Amino acid sequence: MIVSWNWLKKYVAVPATREEVEQRLTMSGLNHEKSVPQGSDWAIDLDVTSNRPDCLGHLGIAREMAVLFDVPLQIPQPQPATQGQALSEVAAVSIEAERLCTRYTARLVRGVKVGPSPAWLQDLLLAVGINPVNNVVDCTNFVMLECGQPLHAFDFAKLRGSRIVVREPRPGEKLQAIDHREYELEPGMCVIADGEGPVAIAGVMGGADSEVTTSTRDVLIESAWFDPLTVRTTARKLALHSPSSYRFERGVDWQGADWASFRCCELILQTAGGQLASGVIDVKTVVPQPHFIQFRLERIARVLGIDIPVDVVRKTLLGLGLSIETEQGTT
Repeated sequence: MIVSWNWLKKYVAVPATREEVEQRLTMSGLNHEKSVPQGSDWAIDLDVTSNRPDCLGHLGIAREMAVLFDVPLQIPQPQPATQGQALSEVAAVSIEAERLCTRYTARLVRGVKVGPSPAWLQDLLLAVGINPVNNVVDCTNFVMLECGQPLHAFDFAKLRGSRIVVREPRPGEKLQAIDHREYELEPGMCVIADGEGPVAIAGVMGGADSEVTTSTRDVLIESAWFDPLTVRTTARKLALHSPSSYRFERGVDWQGADWASFRCCELILQTAGGQLASGVIDVKTVVPQPHFIQFRLERIARVLGIDIPVDVVRKTLLGLGLSIETEQGTT
């Protein structure tokens, strides 16, 4: 995982040098591989293990830094204005492959002007090895690299029937992806289809026919949760890997899909103009239950060899985004 030093500092102000931060992150389990200067920035390469998908975005790394240095974490609170006809009146989403996709959200931004992104956005993407495409696509990539949730932007005018159907491929279906190669789709995979056929391979890559171009005026923003094993199997069968599949394979935050969508729309409005349609289509097939972990304080000294005060344990767990359930309730 390559992160930008300047980007991280947008979320957390640590009283330490970059080198000190890299050392602390290594000691916490995010091994520092190397750092490379990128103009006035630094690209920091961290080894994120497969059990830490929460650290596949800058906010996840910044959260670790905030706890390590006991400083506040500044998470953006998107509040883009909405106006005009409600999205539910002009578009529809249905999930037929309920096991392969348990949540799919869609928002619509009308009247965008697609063109180059502003310099600040291009600089941050380039610092972590992502080539800018255009302001809309760059915003989806920015948010993915910010929070770890992949997104996709469809040219809404090219979605036949103005609808999204999440399903398995039908016999003989193929898709030309945005890499302009054609892929044969198989049962067991998950595709995003419109009213007539596939427009994206779920969690892996979008299709060329519905990609955002300079002629695009209205964009539909997808933010969803796809089954990790299905995404991994599909990417391997098709020999088609992407930053999106890398994250979906390891598991993204089911709860974070809506925040990422709202954040992306806010940035699109700032960089490409337009109007955000009121409302969101948010289809859920399963609402996952929280995972509970029994944490025994008396085991800390036996495992670590040192005693840690209870108040430090509590503060650390809460700082990492966990909640603590006690006999008195949830904190």
